[in-house]
Amino acid sequence: MSGEINGKSLPNGIHLGDMLAATVVLTHTPEEVTMDGAVHSHEHADIDAEGLVDKGLRKGSVSLVAAVSIGLAATAPAYSLTGALGWGAAASGYQLPIIFLISVIPMFFVALAYKHMTEVAPDSGTVFTWGSMAIGPYTGWIGGWGLFLSSTLAGVGAAEVTVNAVVTVAGLEDPPILLRAAIGAAFILLTTWLVARGAEESSRTTLLLTIVQYGGLIVFALIMVAAVLSGNAAPTAEPFSWEWFNPLAINGYDAMMGGFLVALFIFWGFDASLAMSEESGGNAKQAGRTGVISMTIILVTYVVFAVAALAYAGIDETDPLSLTHPDNIDDVFGSMATAAVGTWGAVVAALIIAVSAFSATMSTVMPTARNLLAMASYKALPKRFASVDEATAAPKVATWAMGLLTLAIYLGLSLTSDSIVADSVYSVGISICVYYIVASLSSVVYFHRTAFASVRTAFGQVILPAIAVVVLGYVLVVEAGNMMDPEYGSGSSVMGVGTVFIVGVLGMALAIPLMLAWRIKAPAFFKGRTLPKQRAHWVRDGAGPSVGDSRSELE
Repeated sequence: MSGEINGKSLPNGIHLGDMLAATVVLTHTPEEVTMDGAVHSHEHADIDAEGLVDKGLRKGSVSLVAAVSIGLAATAPAYSLTGALGWGAAASGYQLPIIFLISVIPMFFVALAYKHMTEVAPDSGTVFTWGSMAIGPYTGWIGGWGLFLSSTLAGVGAAEVTVNAVVTVAGLEDPPILLRAAIGAAFILLTTWLVARGAEESSRTTLLLTIVQYGGLIVFALIMVAAVLSGNAAPTAEPFSWEWFNPLAINGYDAMMGGFLVALFIFWGFDASLAMSEESGGNAKQAGRTGVISMTIILVTYVVFAVAALAYAGIDETDPLSLTHPDNIDDVFGSMATAAVGTWGAVVAALIIAVSAFSATMSTVMPTARNLLAMASYKALPKRFASVDEATAAPKVATWAMGLLTLAIYLGLSLTSDSIVADSVYSVGISICVYYIVASLSSVVYFHRTAFASVRTAFGQVILPAIAVVVLGYVLVVEAGNMMDPEYGSGSSVMGVGTVFIVGVLGMALAIPLMLAWRIKAPAFFKGRTLPKQRAHWVRDGAGPSVGDSRSELE
């Protein structure tokens, strides 16, 4: 089926107010979808059989290899491991490798949901689009907000990690807050500018940075293994044992949950590659596989590195080399690099971590800007966010909106938080759970009538994603309860309310008033007129509603 969405032109130019308008949704005309002039217009946009709009993104500008690298870079293994490995070891001990393997299971189920939804609806809006199609507009909108908030908070944490790396490399001793804030601001603006130059250039940069980052991790893992084999491991470290992979040896519920929450953070990001499906080479099935491929590579990397680190450094907090020593637990990569290769090892580790944070930020800004583009294209956000630059085929307004909001949150936390990294990492868990739940539930609802034609599709499209919904729902409740404690995270608070709770829970809850406000101003999307509900059996039977049809009573 084909159709048209007619837009009206607006004056050229991008203004600061437009960039921040994602959080001030009442200031724009609801009927508009696009603007033309210096930017690409979406007049006469094609609409496919699923009711998906062609947004003007350049097909084939991102190779499948580059798409996988975006998923790998978005997880930021170097920066994730250096901040999470110590705390994971403290919570789970030598069973951390098996906990990583167990924890990835629901994440793999989420990846399956992403894979199958991408195959039928390859749209840059991913969770927003799928949630709106399969479940309804309100669910889709909240899922889109969860993705946006998660990526923004991740960018905040990555900026502070980069600041720490720059301080280490430059040999600065206790730099003033204003200098740190300036370095972080420069980092955020630079990454935003690079992403705004287009997917082709951004993906090439990400691929190069991913090769550097994973290469550094592989070399360092080999150095640790060589040290263990030569008898130069920490004296308190236990020799490698297959018992580390025995799930029955996990020391109770707290050890399991502590490791799982760490794993949730470090495995998050694989889905970034799937938001590039409209720009990826190959067909929808090939694009859908990129998330699963990314997840598999990430899992192998984390398990191998965790085993090498445990065998080399151990977990005795009294040993100066240990992963859990108070001086090492927040920066295990730097401390182990120094012990393994000397004082210059800390500088090399800092550079690799900076590369990791830099590539991760680019890899989260790219898909999230496209999420905003999709939301605006379906009239779920102000029309300016649906604009695509004609020269670069990049959603510049959406990209700069995200970059400037990230900058604002970073500067705010610089003044109120004792540890920006800790608070951003802890607070992001809520929004990650929310949008992964929406993605998984979308697969369950979309395929529930057709999946049981075979065992393979029944498990891949419905049963396993449903298990992911249950597990992540439980984690969501546990995390929200933990955040009620003002001491959770860095222990920072504002008027007696913990910073983590404010950013994580209230940040996610902010979606409701913003969504309802836009519902009043622009009801078309919420009535199913721009992105109608769709199910697999409707497509099979030819009974699905068309664009502009608000029929929601079909079952």
